[in-house]
Amino acid sequence: MYADYSPLEDDRNLIEIIKDFASLVSRMGKIEIKNAKLASLLSDSEGLRADIVTAIKNIKMNTQDTMEKFYDAHSDVLASDLMTTGGAILLDTKNSLSELLGNTEVNFDQQHTKYKENINSEIKQNNIASANMFQSWLANDRRNMPRPIVENLVVTISAAINKKDLQRYAISRMTSSSTAASATVGGSQDTVGTGEQLGTAPLQFSYTFHIDASDLEFWNHRRTVVDLGIKELALPIGMRSPVSERIKQTFKFGSRKDAEIIKEPAFERVDNYSLLSASLDGDRTLVIELTKDISKSRSDIFRITFDVGTLSDSYYAGHQPGSSTSARPRIDFISMSENGTVSTTSDLLQVAEIEKNTDLPKIRLLGAAVLARTRALQDPQLVRSRGRLEELKIHEDSLVLSSILKSDYEPAFEFLESVASLYSPFVRKMKEKTLVQGELSLREDIGGGQRKEYSVRTDELKTLLNEARYGNRISTAIGL
Repeated sequence: MYADYSPLEDDRNLIEIIKDFASLVSRMGKIEIKNAKLASLLSDSEGLRADIVTAIKNIKMNTQDTMEKFYDAHSDVLASDLMTTGGAILLDTKNSLSELLGNTEVNFDQQHTKYKENINSEIKQNNIASANMFQSWLANDRRNMPRPIVENLVVTISAAINKKDLQRYAISRMTSSSTAASATVGGSQDTVGTGEQLGTAPLQFSYTFHIDASDLEFWNHRRTVVDLGIKELALPIGMRSPVSERIKQTFKFGSRKDAEIIKEPAFERVDNYSLLSASLDGDRTLVIELTKDISKSRSDIFRITFDVGTLSDSYYAGHQPGSSTSARPRIDFISMSENGTVSTTSDLLQVAEIEKNTDLPKIRLLGAAVLARTRALQDPQLVRSRGRLEELKIHEDSLVLSSILKSDYEPAFEFLESVASLYSPFVRKMKEKTLVQGELSLREDIGGGQRKEYSVRTDELKTLLNEARYGNRISTAIGL
């Protein structure tokens, strides 16, 4: 609830979410400023190196000139037999000084190289730390993002056999969003665009997390249909003529041979077929692929597409197998011949005779078993602990993660500025409904007639945000 007990248009604690958001901006901003100073130090050190190398060379040259002038002034004496030892000492001294100064230049250059490497290493580590902060925040997108973004998130979970070892699954979580630059809060529409950067264009972005499956109980090893608890499952491959009918046709003569061949549904037992891949698109559609021999690049494949809504217990309660075409999964059979020909028989269950003879409840059990294990991969904690962010693209153009790793923070902060603008209608309404000026407040009903209050000073948020180079812009975008 808002501070005046009117309902909040969100079921989350926006105070904590906005504080965490400001903290992220602050921490990344501090790193960017620190790296800018390190980069300036690195740049200035090149000038220092050039000055010191020039100074050493000048000393070396001046020393040689001074000793040569001395030798020239006393060459007649130094060249005589009386001063042979003195001449040798002078020459040794000249060579020693020249070698000493030469070594000094080489040693300084080596030390300077190490110095640069240390600075570059620190910058790199800072960028990695910043990227990890951003990745951790993004991994919990449904908790951290503004409601207008969350409502438009489309998440696709994919698991496919790793092509390198054929034994475990490569798992990815792909997320995309296209969010209008306005949001409705409390019955009125508030423009939440980011001005010059986005205007009224929708905020479009996408990102992918790759999840390490090495310690995941189900996905760390290749699985078969039997491993999913499904036995004696037969899937249709099409309408085929019986063997006896084909033999009869062989021995027929003349026009009798052209008679129509009687066909009937043909099935393939798939108990030992491997789960090649599973893809859950937006929690609406589940697509699984089963293959006969995973070690062969050309092996028969069953592709089964389920409407996720038809795999729930509540759905089955009011439906009998085969009573609704919407409940029927789509089965495609992709046949690979030895000569390389690929033949696809699509949507086999649309043939009434095939559907009639297919064990649909058992196929749905297969779908439900894969669905349960695929949904488990949506856990934000799993994504945070085992996920690695591959990239975040804005409008299919700006690469945020790679830019951070290259010390270019502008795309990241422009993205965060766009996100901040989608909090602004809620922030504006919190300011209007909070009795204490300069404060944002929310209340939570915790039962038993008790309520808990959450609040934050707007100055506190501004102070955090102003620690970043883009802080003022983000503070304005969020409505502070």
